[in-house]
Amino acid sequence: MFKVTRASTALSTTNDLMTITCAASRRIKIVAISVGAMGTASAANSIMVQRSTGGVTAGGAITPERTVTDSVAASAVISTTWGTQPTLSLTPLTRIPVNANGGVFRFVYTIGHEIELRNSEQLSLRSETGTSNVVITVEWEEF
Repeated sequence: MFKVTRASTALSTTNDLMTITCAASRRIKIVAISVGAMGTASAANSIMVQRSTGGVTAGGAITPERTVTDSVAASAVISTTWGTQPTLSLTPLTRIPVNANGGVFRFVYTIGHEIELRNSEQLSLRSETGTSNVVITVEWEEF
């Protein structure tokens, strides 16, 4: 099990908050996503969790943390910046509503219903509406 956190980051409707890219010849299952808002006034935000493709010049890599100490290092790559953003699929897999005024949302996928990525597939997390600051944590298993 692995997790990655991005702290106090402004949402953007044009740029990914983070992009998770599965390693070639591997698969991962997203098991939970937590979002906490950092604002002092109420504002509606919605984060899309969506498959994506492409993207040019990934950057801002975040190193995943192991949640099981005897696990090997994570093979997934987590990017926070792009020269050219990935292209989103047609439909979000999950929408996460967040009120900017300190709201917290934790979405835990049930067994058999996790989001699975294989062989270099990507998953983008990007704001659908709103630009508030959030803290986001994503947890996954690798196989």
